[in-house]
Amino acid sequence: MTNGLLTGKTGFVTGAASGIGRGIAKVLAAEGANVVLSDLSSSTEEGAHAVAEIEGAGGVARFIAADVTSGADVETLIAQTCTINGRIDFAVNNAGIGLKSMLADSSEDLWDRMNDVNLKSCFRIMRAVLPIMRRQKGGSIVNISSIAGAVGLREAGIYSATKHAMLGLTRTAAGENGDVNVRINAILPNAIRSRLLDGTSPEFLEALLAPQAIKRLGEPEECGHLTAFLLSEKAAFITGACIPIDGGYLAN
Repeated sequence: MTNGLLTGKTGFVTGAASGIGRGIAKVLAAEGANVVLSDLSSSTEEGAHAVAEIEGAGGVARFIAADVTSGADVETLIAQTCTINGRIDFAVNNAGIGLKSMLADSSEDLWDRMNDVNLKSCFRIMRAVLPIMRRQKGGSIVNISSIAGAVGLREAGIYSATKHAMLGLTRTAAGENGDVNVRINAILPNAIRSRLLDGTSPEFLEALLAPQAIKRLGEPEECGHLTAFLLSEKAAFITGACIPIDGGYLAN
């Protein structure tokens, strides 16, 4: 355990079987939260390993399989999370996909698929969880966007559009729910260590890191530390913020 920023809090992280989501879940549990890790049913084994890792470090966690593009699955995830202690204190919308395509070569199917996973799922979860948090008169949501939510990226036009739109949802929801102490923020990662980058060439990594002021990959747990702070009472006066965690990419 660390500082106990989230002791007694219960909530969930989507896309949590691996990568950034797993790193976030580990940190939230280390800060005292009761964390539900959620991911596709095909990731159940990996999710179980993540839960075991958290429990081995003294944290409390469970895995619930859910497809964020399914309204029924989202309802089940939220209902099962509520059964833990009758409330949802936090939600982290991390599930997403990134498929490269030049805009002129992109199909409507690709547009629909990426919007469904990256953007509509965020809307779907916030629409379901905000009424619960409003009744509680408290809660916090962190949406995991990307530096592609602040700039355009070659061969990632649709991805960038979804991540820009996520920031619009974040800011609007923050303005609509601050009256009942419900806060919504977003973080914008750049190059974070994950399996997606494993095995890539040194040339690719060099190009990826070139715009950053800090010339290394970020760690998933570093996203976790920022997320834990934003979810905690230490950030009680922060809402509608969209914070880069990008090694200085946007500044440079």
